[in-house]
Order: sequence, then C-alpha cells, then structure tokens
Amino acid sequence: MKKFIRTLSLALTFMVCLSVFRLPVSAARYELPFEVNARAYVLASLDTGEILFEKNSHEKYDPASLTKLLTAYTTYQYVDDFENTKITVPRYIFDEIYGMNGSHADIWRGEILSVKDLMYAIMLPSANEGALALADYIGNGDVTNFCMMMNNEARKLGCKNTNFTNPHGLFKDNHYTSAYDMYLIAKACYELPGFMDIVTTNTYQMPANVKHAKPYLIQNTNWMQSKAYPEYYRSYVKGMKTGTLDYSNFVCTCQKNGENYMLVVIGAEFENGNKKSAMFTTQQIMDYFFESYSLRSANTLTFPVTEVPLKYSADADTLLVYADTQVMSILPNDADESSFQKVYNLPEYVGAPIAAGDVIGTVDYYLAGQKVGTSQLVSHDDMERSTVMFLVGKFQEAYKSLYFRVVLAVTFVLVAIYFIFAYLQYKKHERMQKVHRRRR
Repeated sequence: MKKFIRTLSLALTFMVCLSVFRLPVSAARYELPFEVNARAYVLASLDTGEILFEKNSHEKYDPASLTKLLTAYTTYQYVDDFENTKITVPRYIFDEIYGMNGSHADIWRGEILSVKDLMYAIMLPSANEGALALADYIGNGDVTNFCMMMNNEARKLGCKNTNFTNPHGLFKDNHYTSAYDMYLIAKACYELPGFMDIVTTNTYQMPANVKHAKPYLIQNTNWMQSKAYPEYYRSYVKGMKTGTLDYSNFVCTCQKNGENYMLVVIGAEFENGNKKSAMFTTQQIMDYFFESYSLRSANTLTFPVTEVPLKYSADADTLLVYADTQVMSILPNDADESSFQKVYNLPEYVGAPIAAGDVIGTVDYYLAGQKVGTSQLVSHDDMERSTVMFLVGKFQEAYKSLYFRVVLAVTFVLVAIYFIFAYLQYKKHERMQKVHRRRR
C-alpha cells in the first residue's frame, strides 16, 4: 500500500511539473465574442508584440501553401542579390508535382529566371514549380537539403511545432506547423527588406523566356487587397499569403490608423465550395477588432507619474518624476489609462543635487495581469543641494546609525573616565599639599 501511495505521489508530481513546463508561449489578451470558421488563429499587434486573440494556436495543422513563407524567408538568408542571381529551372522538379493540379506561374523546364522573378512567382500565384526551383538552387541540387535548411531557420525563429518536408506545401506527410509558429515566420518575413513590396503587389510581369515569346502577367491570390474583388476587398489588408488544400488558410498584415497587425487563420472550412473562406474569417475578425479596439498609451510624458521624497534641498521636499518613453498597448475603445496597473521600482528617497533627466527608477505597466512595458522615471528639473541641510541631514543620518551611537557611547564613557581620573588626581594632589604644609 505504501509503495502504491509513493508511486501515485510521484506520478502526480510529474504531471504538475509537466503542466508547468508546457505553459503556452503565447497568451491571448482578449476573447472574440463569437465563433469563427477556423480551426486555429492568432491575431497579434506588430507594434507592441501582444497576442490579442488566439485559438488552438499551438496545435499542429497542415499549412498548405503558407509553407512558401518559410521558403521565401530561407531564400533571403542564402541569396544576397535577387536581381542578378539567375536560376535555370531543372527538369526533374516537375516530376514531383506532375498531375497534382497545384498552383503555378506557367514556368517551364529549362527557363532562366532571376531569384526576384521566382520570389514573385511563389508569393503571388503561389507557384509550386517556383518553390522547387528555389529549393533546388539553394539546396545545391537537393530539395531535401533545402527542407533541412528551412526547418533550421524555423527553429531559429522560435518555432516549436513546425516541420516541413517540402518547399511548396502540396504534400502532407509529416508536414505541419501551428498558427503561432506561422505568425513567427510571417513576422520574420514582414521585417525583411523589400518583402512587403513583393506581397502587396497585385500583378507582376514575368519576362519572356524559353517557352514565352513575350512577357506575361501573374496575379496575386490575395484578393483582399485588390479592388477587383469587392466581395473580399478590405483597404486595411496589406499582403501576405494564401494556402489551400483540404481547407483554407490565410496570413495577412492589417494596417489602419497608423496601427499594424498580423492575423493567421488556419483551417477555415470551404463554404459553398468557396476555397477563399479564410478571407471571410479575416473580414469577420478584423472588422470587429477595428470597431472595438485601438492602440492606446499607458502613460503620459507631459505630467508627472509619481513623486519621491527629496533630501538636502531647500526648494522642495519631494521630487516629481516623469516617464521618459510612452508605453503602448491595445485597449477596448471604452477603456482608458486607468485600465493599466503600475508597479513602481523607486528608492525610498533621493538626495540633491539632482539634474534634469537623471534616472530615478522605473515603472512597469500591466494589463489584465500581463506586463505590457516599462518606462524609466526621470527628474524633470534640476534640484540644487543646500550645504546647511546636507550637513544637518548627514548628522541626523549618522546619529541614527548604530555605528555612530556606539562610537558616541564609547566616547562618552572615555570622557567620563577621563574626568573621574582627573578628579581623583586632583584630590590626591590636594592631600599631598596638606601633608606638605603640616610638615612645615
């Protein structure tokens, strides 16, 4: 019986530890008040890094052509000159995707294209042959080697639920990611120089080539950023990528009122055969979000945040301190600055002289229990030292200290001993004088 109880205790302890160490990397700040057509999603602020809404964000799903975002990111890591790096499209890559009726950019074997052309091909019409051509070139003739490079880049970005076995997303065997990992990948792409210029382009002209006597246009599958598709169009959508196999996936950046967001939608079921259903999910989420939330400041730079007791100054007893930087966070439109909780990290007091701009401490801002930022607290004014108050203050501080009191007590005892000794010596001297007079 004792052995059973001990075993049960160890098992429970293990489960508790496991639950601690498996806390999610991201935690949503808010919840949507309605159900959406998606197996997983993540909405994040690109300005603050906050995860605002999420569902099943760490579960593994098939990314489909969202895979090409990591293909593009990996290409950036290994190719410096997109314009002048030319690739001859190999014949064998077409064997892998033959008969699969996947998306393409009408690229033919033997054609010579720049990396720039291929990047537009994989990001706009989601060209599978373009992804394979890049993988073959960067992987030194081995697509499998390129996939290893992709997964290595994903790990560097912090992805924990991602494994890609191809550069295009057509196959599903052991090929997966999560909504949160895809957010990390898309965010990394967003920060690449020139990447947003590519994905916000609606049409691109491919050059004349072996099988193309004249240049031809390829089109972006992101209909939300094109007025040619009014049913889908939203002016706030800027890039990024669609993905479709058994369900609809979509990653986009959204910009409005100077604010920047990224939404990842995975697993939107086809509605009435519509393979763009993730875009309708995006409309539902982002229309609600922009109506209900906005980026707000947790503090002000023009008014003091708090005050600190001030010593050795003849002008003031307290020092007003101000935040040196604004801390921004996403709030419901009916909330205000009082929604933030402040935790101060300040000394008990400061002593003059103080110069304007001197850092006195910090303040941490929290919203719904999550830290959203920190500001340094600085002095707004110069505070001069009063010599008299400084000396008096130092004496008071010294007097209050145990060391000073011990020294004072020892000094008092020594002085008392001295006076007692001097008095005894004086009395002895008097007696000696009396004896001397009698003898006379």
